[in-house]
Amino acid sequence: MANSALLRSMDKRAINEFRKDLLGMLRVGKELDRHYGESNLDVMDDIKKFDSLIKSFNKKYKNLMLRLVKKTDSIELKLLLNEKSARDAFENSASKIIGLQSVGASGFGTAIVSDSEGFSAELGKIKDKLCVTYYNPQTGTSKVFLQYDKKSKKIELVYELEEIEIEPSAEFQIAAYYALNEEYNKKIKLANEAATLGFPFIPDHNVRSDYFHKFDPDISE
Repeated sequence: MANSALLRSMDKRAINEFRKDLLGMLRVGKELDRHYGESNLDVMDDIKKFDSLIKSFNKKYKNLMLRLVKKTDSIELKLLLNEKSARDAFENSASKIIGLQSVGASGFGTAIVSDSEGFSAELGKIKDKLCVTYYNPQTGTSKVFLQYDKKSKKIELVYELEEIEIEPSAEFQIAAYYALNEEYNKKIKLANEAATLGFPFIPDHNVRSDYFHKFDPDISE
């Protein structure tokens, strides 16, 4: 991460702590979604507990917000940036990530960086959505999609768990920037609070913690 212009001034220990907090929350959310979709009645009480953990996350990192959205057969954990427009999010964070290749107001790859006139014109079209493409030798080609969330009046970073868990990825860098660009509450220990509530943070998205075995008693590590 040393070559990240966006996170260069940030403390590495703070980035590591945030990464543990964020991925722990997203992985627990993913497991709860799976059991919610299977209509497991026991999961409803755990979603209520998870809501309290989300509140703690949002208190700890005030410029980055998690919001749990319940649907008919699924739950979604949204990641919201403290910005009012996609253009602002681009100028303050996404534009500063090494490897920027193209942007689009409605689709990926519309205007490439080397075409300065076309690139500037496309940026002028940005309103509620923004599609950004990057190339990083470590991670290859990656894409970031930002969109305005009407309910929260913030900008949603639409993420993929398998992408955002990679530290050099653009998705993670943007999330970390908003979490750490102002002082965060070091007194809130999310991992400890999660364990107290019965949600030990999962070390890997392919490994389920013992907590979730109550839903899948036949699964072995």
